[in-house]
Formats: sequence, structure tokens, C-alpha cells
Amino acid sequence: MAIDSVKFRLALWFKNCVAGSNEDLTILLLDVERRCVDKIHSKRKVLRPWSPPNDHDLVFNVDGSSMGNPGSAGIGGVLRDANGKVLCLFSSSVGLVDSNLAEVLAIHRACELISYNMYFIERNITILNDSKSAVSCINGDDFGHLNFVSVLYEIKQFLFSKSTVLIEFTNRSSNSLAYVLAKAGSGLQQERLE
Repeated sequence: MAIDSVKFRLALWFKNCVAGSNEDLTILLLDVERRCVDKIHSKRKVLRPWSPPNDHDLVFNVDGSSMGNPGSAGIGGVLRDANGKVLCLFSSSVGLVDSNLAEVLAIHRACELISYNMYFIERNITILNDSKSAVSCINGDDFGHLNFVSVLYEIKQFLFSKSTVLIEFTNRSSNSLAYVLAKAGSGLQQERLE
């Protein structure tokens, strides 16, 4: 009974709202299931796999994750060369923070790891993160939320001193390994660093 009611209402909708629908209501009622399936336009996710940098450059994919707002949070990242070889990988807990701070902390950790290694510091490195707000906060003049000020200041100081490092936004689908490391990081007692 309820299904018939829904079909009838859909047939009425097609009759009254769909342009060029001059068909009889009975025909629409019999054909409503096919019309519903044919008219659905689903959004398809555009999957963008990780793409390697130029020959001598490096890419550091980083991500932050929070299980609540705030909640138990983790960060993760993976640095790779043009051949896809993993040069550095990290995953760690950052305590109870919101997702925005977790994203910024992931970028901060990548900057620290780059600064510790002279091999990395002499290379062109792009740090990729899938949070538009974190990336724009770092690359812009705004320091964002007051909780971020000291961390953002350190990141901006690092970028000022190392012109070979850029921070850019990337799509979530091309940042999947960093996402997995960040999710896993929220449950770790100590940092995983390789």
C-alpha cells in the first residue's frame, strides 16, 4: 500500500513537473520505476591517484585526523621521491584536538622532519595536505584560531628560511596513505617514524 502511494505521487510529479511529460497518468504509473532510475544523476568521485614529482623533487603527503571535535587525534605523512620510493614516514597521536589543529600539526611535523635532515633540506619539496583551510591559513596572512598561532608562526618561519619548500592543497583521494597513517596515529602510544 505504501509503495503504491509513493509510485502514484512520483507519477503525479512526473506529470506535473517534468518538461514535455504529456503522457497519461496510468502510463506514468506503470513506468515510474524505470523513469526514476534513468533520471538519477549520481555524483561520481573523481579519484586522483598519487602523482610523483619531477625527477629531483620530493612530495610529502601529510594529513590530520580527529575522532570528534575535539577528540582523539592523529597525524601522519609520507615523503616520496619521483620513483615513489618512501624516504620518510610518520604516524603519531597528538592528543585531544579538533581536526583543523590536527591538519596544521601534521604540516608542522613534516616541516620539522625536513629541517632535521640535510638531504631533504637541499631538495625542492612540496608538502601536500587535503585541508583547504589549513593550507590557506599557512600560506595566507591570517594566523587563524588562537590555538594555532605558535605552530603557524613556526611553520611560516620555516617556509621563510627554506624557499625550496612549498605547502599546497591536494585532493583526499591522492592523499590516501597519509590519511591512513593519520587515522592509525590517533591510537598510538608513541610516534612511528621510519
